[in-house]
Amino acid sequence: MMTVPELFHHEDLFVGTLGVRPGAAGAFDLVTQGLDYPANGVCPARGPQGLCGIHNQHKPAMCRTVPLDPFQPDAMQHRVLLHRNTGAGYIGAECIVPGEREGMDVLVADGVVADPGYRQQLHTHRQLLAEERELWGAAVTQMLRGQMPPAPRGGGGGMLTLPLVPILSVLAAWSEACRLRCLRYMQQQCALLDRQIGLALQRKREQDRTVTAEFRTYAAAYRRLADALARGGVPPAGSASEAARAEAYLGVSTRA
Repeated sequence: MMTVPELFHHEDLFVGTLGVRPGAAGAFDLVTQGLDYPANGVCPARGPQGLCGIHNQHKPAMCRTVPLDPFQPDAMQHRVLLHRNTGAGYIGAECIVPGEREGMDVLVADGVVADPGYRQQLHTHRQLLAEERELWGAAVTQMLRGQMPPAPRGGGGGMLTLPLVPILSVLAAWSEACRLRCLRYMQQQCALLDRQIGLALQRKREQDRTVTAEFRTYAAAYRRLADALARGGVPPAGSASEAARAEAYLGVSTRA
């Protein structure tokens, strides 16, 4: 999972997507994340030595929060760690153990996050998520309401992945600076998508076909929105202070 500013900063590395998971009574959850070909098998930011290539360059908050989960309250983090310790995707994570181990810090104890660094990171991450809900979450939810398929009976519905078009449509309306930044993001994403598709065609793997079709849909959607936004400016969506906040969120603040 990645925030929109993180996806913008790494616009030539991660294909940004909007994940939509249908819920009960027409509700749904929204999450932004990076998408890649499963055949690649590793994070696009992983370096040749197996280390994170963006560790000191706007490393995503979710990566800094792991193994904790910002979507769960502090009192539930011990259960998150238990899942990390026993889940198939975390086999070999020997540092995650119950109790104490010599030479290792205690992360969670007595229902609280004991490590001050992780505690601060969780707080910061939750603030970022709250800001996203305010800046575009409610508007995108309203935009998508009635367009998403209903959740299956008994729950368990999968996540539908979309290009960031709904989010970009909302953000571009905040100010001229936001509009131009969204246009640049789409330009970079289209170039990245074209490169990724080209590499997939060279690999000629059957398992790539579904993602290739999805990436082509993304590129087409971005080009349609970019064409619409490039025709001219749009009326500001809110007050000057709200526009300034949106610009700061995207890192394009131009106001004194």
